[in-house]
Amino acid sequence: MSAAADLVAVALKNVLADERGRWVLGPHPQARSEHRVRVLANGRFSSLVIDRVFRDAEGHRWVVDFKTSRHEGADREAFLDRERDRYMGQLSNYGRAVEANRLGLLFPLLRGWREWRK
Repeated sequence: MSAAADLVAVALKNVLADERGRWVLGPHPQARSEHRVRVLANGRFSSLVIDRVFRDAEGHRWVVDFKTSRHEGADREAFLDRERDRYMGQLSNYGRAVEANRLGLLFPLLRGWREWRK
């Protein structure tokens, strides 16, 4: 198996072994994966592809983005916090496009999760 295929296998195994991962990928009302949206911003149209959009049991609309970041150093939690800060703008744009009020990043290779409210 190639290195890329090995990473995909590890990521999938981790998501399925993780309660949060199963929740994100599980059945939800209005669930979409690889959801394409066209938005108008600054007088120009652009296309977005959102990894996962769904409405949870409480009625909150979620946008979840999968990140295959790897981190082999110390302080994994600080790394995940920096990644959240790094991608906050991207997810905020996605959230506006589909009127989501909950945003999340799932890191399958790290078994990590970060969420916040819009």
